[in-house]
Amino acid sequence: MNIIIDNQSFAYDIGVRLAKLKYDQCPFDELSDIWDEIVPFTFQDIHNLTNIEQRRVAIKILGLERLASQVNPKLVDKQTIDKTTTWINREGKEETLSFQDTYELYEVNAGDLYRGSTDVNGWNSLLDRRGIVRLLDRKVHYVKFKDTSTDREYMIWVDTRSVYNTNHPETPVWSTPADAKVTAVEAIAWTIQTDLPEGQIEKIIRQGDCILIKPKDTCKTKVTTRHLTEAEYRSLLVAES
Repeated sequence: MNIIIDNQSFAYDIGVRLAKLKYDQCPFDELSDIWDEIVPFTFQDIHNLTNIEQRRVAIKILGLERLASQVNPKLVDKQTIDKTTTWINREGKEETLSFQDTYELYEVNAGDLYRGSTDVNGWNSLLDRRGIVRLLDRKVHYVKFKDTSTDREYMIWVDTRSVYNTNHPETPVWSTPADAKVTAVEAIAWTIQTDLPEGQIEKIIRQGDCILIKPKDTCKTKVTTRHLTEAEYRSLLVAES
């Protein structure tokens, strides 16, 4: 049995907890007997959702004020890019739009992230073989951004060491510092992956969650899947919708 919230389907156990988070009063008669016992969904639980649309709905329900009160996210970088995109409007005419796209990179203490979480496996990932909690002071990061066409807000967790190494390949992975400083644009670029070598991409088109990458005519080889660099994201993304 699934529960529909904001036109998004959730498994029953998740849906009832999101309903408790969203509504002050029980919205379904079927839940009235257990409403008082339901534990509201938390940000610590939201980070375990793998479906980006489910995560978007959950973050919207939680709200930024409650999010901040639960995990104390720290804004470490904010960048705005001036963009221009072209599409065919409803009248069948080509239309060009100039807009600004803002990205924010946040830092969260792992201890705050897992505190209060009902995900036991999440805690187990922070235990060593002797059962001693480790890495609770480790920093984890997410990048927040808006959908170009709907203005919906999204968040994606990023590995800042990998982000740093992607944009500074001269630094070996093994020597990349755990606290490597990265920018919000580097982080959003990192979320896109390709098997085309650097220098062999003609252009990138983004339609919602769908990323289209066109290779150059001269591109004959592919590489192990890699992340995009900031330079590629800034120069090759030519259209969004």
